[in-house]
Amino acid sequence: MTRGTKLVGMWAIFFGMSCDPATTTPNTAGCRYQAWTGQCALTDIRTTRMIQRPPQTFVVVEATYEPRGGPGEFVPPPFKKEAFAGAAYERLLTEHLATYRTVQCSVFEPGNDPCAPKMTANVPEFLPPRAEAAAGPKGCAKLERMESSAMATSPVALAGPFQFEPGTAEVSAESRQLAAQAAAQILADPKIECVAIKGKTAPGEDFALANERSQAVKRLLQGSGIESTRITVFEATAPTYTAAPTSDQPVASEQRRVFLTVVLYKTGTGP
Repeated sequence: MTRGTKLVGMWAIFFGMSCDPATTTPNTAGCRYQAWTGQCALTDIRTTRMIQRPPQTFVVVEATYEPRGGPGEFVPPPFKKEAFAGAAYERLLTEHLATYRTVQCSVFEPGNDPCAPKMTANVPEFLPPRAEAAAGPKGCAKLERMESSAMATSPVALAGPFQFEPGTAEVSAESRQLAAQAAAQILADPKIECVAIKGKTAPGEDFALANERSQAVKRLLQGSGIESTRITVFEATAPTYTAAPTSDQPVASEQRRVFLTVVLYKTGTGP
């Protein structure tokens, strides 16, 4: 990202709620809120996914809004909006959205289905603090300005790997213990700037499961106090195994693991 570029929240609107039969009449042949405007209450905020665009990672935070109306007033169904920002600003973006518990909203356009109109919510644009923007990228965000050849593993070996059962991204008690150990190592060493989380799948498993396993480990680390700026998921875009198993060589358990690798480590000579 070039100097001066602003990270902003970009919104996408999702729909799919069916029309309540009570809101239709033979006279209108559809729902009654095509031109509705009013207030909406924020009912849920959650991080839904990470988008890897090497060397940068983006976070997607989804907010759910519920239109509110007076007695007898027909209101549109709840709707969702997605906000995008650099992964380093995940916490700030979530806090920004949570600040606006009630917002002005309205029907943006009826669309093909009048019972599921496109909605807009008046939420101020998210911008990172000026002080942080002026200071430059931190942690894993520095990868954006680096060539892949410049990345080198550090002498620090973190706890792991994290083992998973076939076909699942459910974490075990052992994985929780390993995450706590790895988090303690990261917190104790400020020279660790960025840790890459890399998942693997076995033959026969959907390769996207590698990313789900990586995200599960990322959540464990965050739950143990690791800031999102210091960890990033290296998402798999193709199968992570090299060969299919044979009858005399079954799938090895290490093909269903997640590994932690320190990819940015301060040496005392750089910024």
